[in-house]
Amino acid sequence: MKRTKEQWLALFAEQAQSGLTQTAFAKRQGIIPTYFNLRKRQLLAHQNDDTGFIELAPQSLPLGQRILLRKRDMELQLPAGTDALWLAALLRAL
Repeated sequence: MKRTKEQWLALFAEQAQSGLTQTAFAKRQGIIPTYFNLRKRQLLAHQNDDTGFIELAPQSLPLGQRILLRKRDMELQLPAGTDALWLAALLRAL
């Protein structure tokens, strides 16, 4: 039997209200427990996609602003236009 997304979500809600474990609930419904768990993870993960991340807007440094890196007794000043990949490689190396 092929179920719609809405039918699966209703089953997940019903299981939560039933007090039964996922395994017991799935067996009562005639669903293979591992498949019930798989569908729950798949569908609920898609529901939470919109809440997991926020959009960030890049901000530029004022003209002439330099990047200052300090580590222990070392200080390194870099121009504002320093390549991000190069800078990431440098920071990993430190």
